[in-house]
Amino acid sequence: MKKLAITFAALLFVSVAQVLAQNSNCENGYLAFKSGMSMELTHYDKKGKTSGTSRHKVLDVGNIPDGFAATIEMENTDGKGKRSTASKFDIKCKGNSMFIDMRSLMNPEAMANTQDMEMEMTGDAMEFPNELTPGQTLPNGQMELKMMMNGMKFMTIKLNISNRKVEGTETVTTPAGSFECVKMTQDTEMQSIFKMKTRTATWYAKGVGMVKTENYDKNGKVESSTVLTKLEK
Repeated sequence: MKKLAITFAALLFVSVAQVLAQNSNCENGYLAFKSGMSMELTHYDKKGKTSGTSRHKVLDVGNIPDGFAATIEMENTDGKGKRSTASKFDIKCKGNSMFIDMRSLMNPEAMANTQDMEMEMTGDAMEFPNELTPGQTLPNGQMELKMMMNGMKFMTIKLNISNRKVEGTETVTTPAGSFECVKMTQDTEMQSIFKMKTRTATWYAKGVGMVKTENYDKNGKVESSTVLTKLEK
């Protein structure tokens, strides 16, 4: 009986160690995944003028089948500091990849007047492997968001992301600090009342997430950008 108890305790220790190792691997991925972690992202227009901010906070991290999940609270404000939207989205960590709810990728300005509407979302979760190397290509993603008011469809927004590629590594310095990042590029197409296409470059740091983003027009000029301005771990 004593030998059986020792064997069970050893197996339990190994199991707990594996779980802790996996969770540590999740926390060191390319998305914010540590409970209590918060960040502020400041958005700029093509002239470099502040157009708003987004504040993200990891509310909790819990177990799911084959991995972990984190809930992120997001609050957006406009260029005058007035709160425009508030929402939550999920990040999941399974195996060697993380998967992010595509609602987190919506432009805050496009969502500014939707807080009183009912929303129904379908589509993929964006995959971020925990290890990224220059030249690597990543799966595409798509989302359809139906907005309803009083039970009637008001608007449908479709978001398609394609040509995701890891371009290289760079050190990026922002008001929140200096970060070793991978640079990723992608094509983004958003369709609602009209269709809008942009080329996007984003810099991600391990254990932090997005540090900087630039959106370009068809001529390669920066139309808007986002920078990590505050970080609390």
